[in-house]
Amino acid sequence: MGGKTWSRQEERFFWRTIVPQSPKAVKPSDRVHDWKVCAEIMQQEMGVNARRKYSKLMLFEHYFQNVQTGHKSPCAREFVVEHKRALVEFRRGGEVVSDVVTGKDMLQAQQRIHAVVRSEEAQDDI
Repeated sequence: MGGKTWSRQEERFFWRTIVPQSPKAVKPSDRVHDWKVCAEIMQQEMGVNARRKYSKLMLFEHYFQNVQTGHKSPCAREFVVEHKRALVEFRRGGEVVSDVVTGKDMLQAQQRIHAVVRSEEAQDDI
């Protein structure tokens, strides 16, 4: 059984502030912080509204569960969809993607994400 469900405030901050500067930022040039620094930022910025002690592993797992496995935290759905659309758009070279994302588009985006995660994990093992 998992921990407390993340609040909408936590999800919004995580997906719109933390992820865009994390190792999972859509654009490689925006990947300015590792998960440890992201956890420190999240802890500091959530302040008294923090519902947990954020760690690098917690943030990575939250991202992984929502993007990789297809499980979506109850308050994260719109933010995960927004992030996945941005990934698809970036991978297509920045062209505008309609509001309708096909199953094929999502599958391709997930395959690319899997490849990136495997690549990053391989680099971490070095």
